[in-house]
Amino acid sequence: MLTELRIRNLAIVEDAVIPFGAGLNVMTGSTGAGKSIILAAVELLSGARARKTMLRKGAENLTVEGIFSVGETWPLRRAFGMDTGDAEVSIRRELSEQGKNRIWINGRLSTVASSQEAARSLIELHGQHRQQDLLDAVNHLRYLDAWGDYGELLDRSAAAVARFMSATRRLRDCIEKETEHRSQEDYLRFQVAELEELRLEPDLDRKLESRIRQLEHRQRFVSALEESLHLLDGESGSALERVSRAARSLETIATIDGGWGEAAEGLRSSRIAMQEVSRKISQALAEIEEASEDVESLQERLAGIQRACRKYKLDVSGLMGKRDEIRVILKSLHEGSTAIADAGRERVEAKRELVPMLEELSRRRAKNALDLDRHVTEELQKLGMKGALFTTRIERIENSALQDDRLEIDLSPRGWDRVEFMVRTNVGEEAHPLADIVSGGELSRITLVLKKLEVEEKRIPTLIFDEIDAGLGADLGAVVADRLSELAKTYQIICITHLPQVAARATRHIQISKRVKGNRTVASAKLLEETERVGELARMLGGRGTLREELAAELLAANRERP
Repeated sequence: MLTELRIRNLAIVEDAVIPFGAGLNVMTGSTGAGKSIILAAVELLSGARARKTMLRKGAENLTVEGIFSVGETWPLRRAFGMDTGDAEVSIRRELSEQGKNRIWINGRLSTVASSQEAARSLIELHGQHRQQDLLDAVNHLRYLDAWGDYGELLDRSAAAVARFMSATRRLRDCIEKETEHRSQEDYLRFQVAELEELRLEPDLDRKLESRIRQLEHRQRFVSALEESLHLLDGESGSALERVSRAARSLETIATIDGGWGEAAEGLRSSRIAMQEVSRKISQALAEIEEASEDVESLQERLAGIQRACRKYKLDVSGLMGKRDEIRVILKSLHEGSTAIADAGRERVEAKRELVPMLEELSRRRAKNALDLDRHVTEELQKLGMKGALFTTRIERIENSALQDDRLEIDLSPRGWDRVEFMVRTNVGEEAHPLADIVSGGELSRITLVLKKLEVEEKRIPTLIFDEIDAGLGADLGAVVADRLSELAKTYQIICITHLPQVAARATRHIQISKRVKGNRTVASAKLLEETERVGELARMLGGRGTLREELAAELLAANRERP
């Protein structure tokens, strides 16, 4: 549970330390005293966005810190480095004037994601803006599923929906791509013919440029090669002959000095290399003699390749890749697209897996809805709505993607069910959607009931309410106080309230007030003693006065007498 909340430089709160305890904790104060700032601090600990406008004017840093007591079974103990005997968790958040945002958990620098994970397991915050979520039927499915015991089925269904939608998108993309290719088939055939005519091969442009240079300087080229060949392997006195004679001469003295044998071997190796060069020259001369190309035809071929490179904005290697890609496309158009067939099979398999899962999910939801309806109806009647009847309407979203294999998709990760809560507030009336008929007080009571059920399912130790009793008359104050007190026997409840009956039932009563200090407005929080509670309850009853103070004292006395 939350044992202490420390706030520094948050809006009009300069420095406040608020202690909380087990059971029902209430916060009261005049309108505008700063109660919402206390909840803003809790939201910051829960990972809400920190804005520079929250920083108190003139302050360098805003700091909020929550101290929570946890048991040995808290699931995140190991994740946050807690030893066996550790009983407290600290979440601290700081925002600087420069906008720098930092979070510490148990003194270690952490992340917003980690603080959100920790807070989700420790507190459930229900502010007034969240109460309006209940009026939007889009959120009702989430409430129903939170009450259910089929979380594992929900996870598997969400994964199956994702697979089906992925396969459907892939199939649709393949069909669209093939349609596009069909419309461009003539142009694709023109392109591939154009590229194939170039007779492309790796580095062809550089090879042609080299060949053109050779032909342009053919006579010079031939003369150099012929002279080199004559010197290497010509008539008597060629380089090869002289190296051979030198090697033989050195071999005659190798028996006297072995080192000259190595020298002779070196000359023989040189002769082999020279012979290889000689063969290469002979081959080149033969190719030049046999060559039928002329410079003009080679230049035309090179110019064609360069035009294609400019046209497609690719080099020769890229042109070869595009040519091969178009060949594949044309082949698929001729033979039928295997990609469409593969995507179609994948989608059929995904659908075969998904449909039974969604059928089972719908059955579990229908059963769960009956149970939820019974519980909520009973609780509402205990809260003064004697003729109330709560029902859950479940409808299946018609989905062509699952009915006739068309490619439109209308599925959420939660499946094909649409859920809407209906309520009858008086006997003899018909049930209508929540948003159509509920008053503020009725909505508060329905919210209290659903939150009670939700927190029981999640096993969260602390439940925080921001004016859950908004819109309720004084005649229902005791009823709501009873329900909050009952819930506080199992969970820590922190509640902002304007009802004196609720405040009187608190085990801890915290007063939020503001005053002017040095020409600045400052909000503060004070844990009230028993005698101080009388005055605050009297204010909530309408103001100071003997009768109101007596009534306040009676409310507190009645609370002390309760078991």
